[in-house]
Amino acid sequence: MPTLCGTLLQPLSPTDCRVTPGAVVSISDAGRVTQIATGAAAAGAVGDEGCWILPGFIDAHLHVPQWDRRGIDGLPLGQWQQSVGYPAEARMADSTTARDIAQEFVTGMIANGTTTVAAFGSPFAQEVDSTFAVFEQRGLRAIYGMMLNDRGCPAELMQTPDLALEQSRTLAAKWHGAQGGRLRYAFSPRTPIRCSEEMMRGAATLAGMLKCHLQTHVAESLEELAEVRELYPDYVDEVDVFCQMGMLSSRTLLAHGVFMNQQQRRQLADSGAALVHCPTANLFRESGLMDYVAHCRAGIRIALGSSIAGGPEPFMPRVAAEGLHTAKAIKVHTLPRRSTPVPTPVEAWWVLTRGAAHALNIADQTGGIEPGLAADCLVVRPEKWIADLPPQQQVSALLYTIAPSQIEHVYIAGRRVGP
Repeated sequence: MPTLCGTLLQPLSPTDCRVTPGAVVSISDAGRVTQIATGAAAAGAVGDEGCWILPGFIDAHLHVPQWDRRGIDGLPLGQWQQSVGYPAEARMADSTTARDIAQEFVTGMIANGTTTVAAFGSPFAQEVDSTFAVFEQRGLRAIYGMMLNDRGCPAELMQTPDLALEQSRTLAAKWHGAQGGRLRYAFSPRTPIRCSEEMMRGAATLAGMLKCHLQTHVAESLEELAEVRELYPDYVDEVDVFCQMGMLSSRTLLAHGVFMNQQQRRQLADSGAALVHCPTANLFRESGLMDYVAHCRAGIRIALGSSIAGGPEPFMPRVAAEGLHTAKAIKVHTLPRRSTPVPTPVEAWWVLTRGAAHALNIADQTGGIEPGLAADCLVVRPEKWIADLPPQQQVSALLYTIAPSQIEHVYIAGRRVGP
């Protein structure tokens, strides 16, 4: 297994990001970090004094079928879903198309330094199975699942709850925990406006029984909230729907969370569910700005997501930087202007890596470069002048200037997978 050398970046908490020049990271044959030292590296080590060693990035919300539909602007969320999102899923019924897109997706993730994803598939069990097989073969760390919806969708994407839940159960039995836990299953109801109560309750029950993840969308647009009120008049709001369906637990991932009040925040925090902040998608689709600071102050665990292809950007440091911009925009445009601090680049690195792993309940495996964790890491060569800055400024400059072209090596579980 390789030995890596360079300046080591270790996000340790939302307020502490350690920078260690001249680090030497040793990796065991089992693909785990065994030792971190400083000094001269052994002959044959990967990297040099101009390189940085970073934890692999975690993208906690995106859609595999939409990988090659990024950057289509000019449509609000509902229209985009009808004309772009649904057709992208429908073509996944073809097995050759599904395999090709899965391969392109993994290649794109690795090229952008993403080593872990939590992603939605299509409503076709054969696609999800074959995509898991691609993840297995290519080495990607993934939480994945079949899209569940049984109302309000095009006919070719509609399912019956009994069949869809049985197919999901079979997929979970095969893939959840595979490859030493590198692959995990997520029961994936699309939204409460696209799922019946039977579908949501069934997904929640199976996720609980099988100790799987559950992922869905929450408070993404005003149109969605209006439709939820119309479809579920006996419930307080969308979060109450999820609660009554049994969908909220520490293994739940809720994407977007743009329109939420303090009561909903407390409810999510108490349940242990995690929110996935998708700042590039929220702005690109003109949905709104998620209040990261308010969610954090309520005690909600938060990860970052590209929300591809609702969002156009697959490079997660840019998503993280947009998250900082969103928090600043909310601060300066709120009347009266807020006095609470906005998140820093140190916190952005945390949410992008180690914090995301905690939110996804995989911090025992990945998210950082520490002895005992899987060696999911990048060797990058940023601009030389960054090395001349004080450490805190290095952390900031690296976040805002790093580019995919600077990634020289990507490792997952100690195995070089690209780029």
